[in-house]
Amino acid sequence: MSAVQLLRVSVHERISAAAEDFLLQVEKGGGKAEVLELRAMLTERLAGAGEEILTRLEETVAGYEDRVERSERERRVIDAAMQPVVRLHRAGQSREQGGNSCFQGAT
Repeated sequence: MSAVQLLRVSVHERISAAAEDFLLQVEKGGGKAEVLELRAMLTERLAGAGEEILTRLEETVAGYEDRVERSERERRVIDAAMQPVVRLHRAGQSREQGGNSCFQGAT
């Protein structure tokens, strides 16, 4: 199951649990004071679900970003391996005469 599908399942479970708790409290009935308690409970549960959803979404996005970064590094390595730099030197030209060398400037 992909990370997005897992996130979708988690969101569904959290919201369903909050709704189920809310409906159980409504079925018990009560006066006006209980309506305020229900509202507070529902707000708290949905806020908690929202926080968990955002946390899991951030984790999912971070995972995708890591994968993209890793893929880009692998692509650069493959590109470097597939496009080698070739340095040609003329026959008879020595390094002392100023021929280009991959070692020039190295100390």
